[in-house]
Amino acid sequence: MAQMRPLLKAPLLVGVGAAFDFHAGLLAQAPPWMQRSGLEWAFRLSREPRRLWRRYATQNPRFIAAFARQYRASRR
Repeated sequence: MAQMRPLLKAPLLVGVGAAFDFHAGLLAQAPPWMQRSGLEWAFRLSREPRRLWRRYATQNPRFIAAFARQYRASRR
């Protein structure tokens, strides 16, 4: 979405991820205990490894690093 934003004339873009696929019954959701534990990403990765592994391998470490920086800054 961020890459395509300059090419679009839409005033608002909303990323919904797999929400529509879940509601349409096209994708199974993780069991409730995985959802509560924050492990839905692991369930999705186990279902679609070819599609998701690269995204998770690059984006998750970036998220964790940004979170750690923000957390450290708030503790000072």
